[in-house]
Amino acid sequence: MRIWHQSYTDLNRLPGYAAMLARHARAVCGPQTEVELHGLRPGTYPDGVPPVAIAGYPYARRLADLQVVENVMTAERLGYDAVAISCFLDPGLEEARSLVDIPVLSSCETALLIASTVARSFGLLTLDAAMAAHLRHLIARYGFAGRVAVVAPLDPPLDEFELDQAFAGSAAFVDRFSAQAGNLIAAGADIIIPAEGVLNVALVRNRVTTIAGAPVLDSYGALLTLAEAMVRLRRTSGLTVSRVGEFARPPADIVNGLRGIVADIMSANEGPTPR
Repeated sequence: MRIWHQSYTDLNRLPGYAAMLARHARAVCGPQTEVELHGLRPGTYPDGVPPVAIAGYPYARRLADLQVVENVMTAERLGYDAVAISCFLDPGLEEARSLVDIPVLSSCETALLIASTVARSFGLLTLDAAMAAHLRHLIARYGFAGRVAVVAPLDPPLDEFELDQAFAGSAAFVDRFSAQAGNLIAAGADIIIPAEGVLNVALVRNRVTTIAGAPVLDSYGALLTLAEAMVRLRRTSGLTVSRVGEFARPPADIVNGLRGIVADIMSANEGPTPR
């Protein structure tokens, strides 16, 4: 089984994160599963700009999402069995599902689904306020608003570059996360979801599995495990994405025509005026 891991980061800029992803994938997946790491193109983010910074900018997110969707189509053409999008923004998830037949999973939706099997009320702790706002939108869209006690950003916020340093082991990071997770538990959460891939992997590296009796979901482990399960279900029962409703596959001539028009428009347009 081959799973295409799709990050929303340029993995070349986060070597500690990339190494931990590869190590954790080997630990959670079956021996016959191969997980290949892919990120966004180098140069997607200007120097010094962390990926989380685009969470608050809808157009910037949309442009980055297009890379994810294109990569999902590439994964299917190359014979991968599933795509696991390791980002809690769930970038391009619905668009990708409408275009390919292989299973496409993403972090936020998967975490909510898995958490619902072991807990009644969830607490999501993420990197910053813009990310938290987007998560609330996704939670409502997926129908989980009644199951989420609180969504909160770390305070003060962290970015992926700072978290990359925690992969060497950081007691200060664990103490900080545990203290703020305790606030979510006090607000009614009975499971903690570290709501971003870099945050989750830093906790795995520091062996944080429970806080004050509440489980801490390994969201990346859950993502890969569910991807494996969906591949098996497709093989054994023929389960595929529904083409009735929101995931209807668009005709190829419509998609190709629009792609050509958009490419022409973007090549002719200088983009927004710098401010």
